[in-house]
Amino acid sequence: MIDNQPRILLFVEDEPDIAELYKITFESEGFIVENVYNGSEAIERLKKYTTEDVNRPNVMILDILLPDISGMEVLHEIRKNPLFDHTPVIMFTNFSSDKVKDEISQIKNTKYLLKMEVGPKQLVAIVKEMLGLK
Repeated sequence: MIDNQPRILLFVEDEPDIAELYKITFESEGFIVENVYNGSEAIERLKKYTTEDVNRPNVMILDILLPDISGMEVLHEIRKNPLFDHTPVIMFTNFSSDKVKDEISQIKNTKYLLKMEVGPKQLVAIVKEMLGLK
């Protein structure tokens, strides 16, 4: 990815304060952040990306524990669509599970990160690395 292109991030997080904190951090690094707050809204956004002439995200960050549809279900919807084959996805959660971590490790271009282990600036660095940015 060329560094002067728009970098669009879809951030799926049901805690508005957390979503806003990360939005501010990513925007300060030049990202355009689209926050959604539940799995249904994320699925609707995916449909919009595939059916309308809109810019698709360059990266997606999903919480696993959402109030309606789980982040894992959203991830499976993302990976069903070839348009998103090269879109990095980070499962960013407080849900610590070796089974889920192992499942995610088998899905290409997808990472599992625990919120308690990664701060906002670290997450930006990880996203930049996944996108091939400096």
